[in-house]
Amino acid sequence: MTSDDHLSVKQTLLSVLLRNTDRSVCVTLSAFLCVLCGFTQAAEPLKLLFAGSSSMYWNDLPREVAKLVDGKIAGHLGEQVLPEAVGRSGSDIRVYLEPGFNRYEYGVKPGQSFLDKIATEKPDIVPMMVVCRFIMGDDTPTDGSPDHATAVTRYCEAIRAAGGEPMFYEMGWGKTERESEGHQRILELAKKNQITLFAPCSTAWTRVYAEKPDLALQHPQDNAHPGDAGHFLNVACFYAALTRESPVGKLPRTFPVWPHGKYEADEAKLAAFQPDAYQAKMAKWMFKHMSMHATATLDDETARYLETVAWETWQKVSQTLHSGQK
Repeated sequence: MTSDDHLSVKQTLLSVLLRNTDRSVCVTLSAFLCVLCGFTQAAEPLKLLFAGSSSMYWNDLPREVAKLVDGKIAGHLGEQVLPEAVGRSGSDIRVYLEPGFNRYEYGVKPGQSFLDKIATEKPDIVPMMVVCRFIMGDDTPTDGSPDHATAVTRYCEAIRAAGGEPMFYEMGWGKTERESEGHQRILELAKKNQITLFAPCSTAWTRVYAEKPDLALQHPQDNAHPGDAGHFLNVACFYAALTRESPVGKLPRTFPVWPHGKYEADEAKLAAFQPDAYQAKMAKWMFKHMSMHATATLDDETARYLETVAWETWQKVSQTLHSGQK
């Protein structure tokens, strides 16, 4: 069997695995895939490339997700997961398609574009930050450049052409009807692009807002990024989407976060900071947050509630996506 045959078989079986929520079927097909294609324990690590802005990299989200799903991703059972991130703060990912765009803050080599990175480095899974306010038309350019939905579709095509699988990171922390309509538009875009990997973070936040309005998903001094509980909920959504398993009772109750609000860097901690492989590729100004080695702790009742919301929200969204692809 040639390497091209291996890739074809892998993609075919991966497609089946991604559409199947039955754990026993996933295990059986994954084992068959390993035997058929000659994979061993020394297989290449799975590349998990996140694309987006600050609510993507905040709290080292890509690294924390990768740690929890390492060896557990449906279709990649037993494989090491390596996280990476590409993008810039405060920007819609559509800007990567602007002619001559070179304002990336992390994740690309000099002169390299997002599409270049996908084509040459061939990431296995690419979670893209698909944002309610952007899908609703906020910040849509008037010069004829692609809007959010058009850009996301172009990226999906490029990711699949390189042998990978696109993933939606549904983002939007607001409490208005625009978020609800944004959720529907993002779902329709996911159906259009036959997305099977979908982290329904914003939809999960909306449910928590309705059921437990006193549970703070953001920090009082930061209404732009996920707070401790919001971060935990997002990680649970990614766990459900990538493993196809319930996260209930499986996530650590104490976990790394970034400090909140405005604060001065601890110069001693910053000087002694040794970034890991993921952190070392990010913008150096982030070291201020990373070097604090802050953690948060949730009580078990709150953690289980958030994990349950993530699991049930993912199940509902997954059923909707699958029904739209039959």
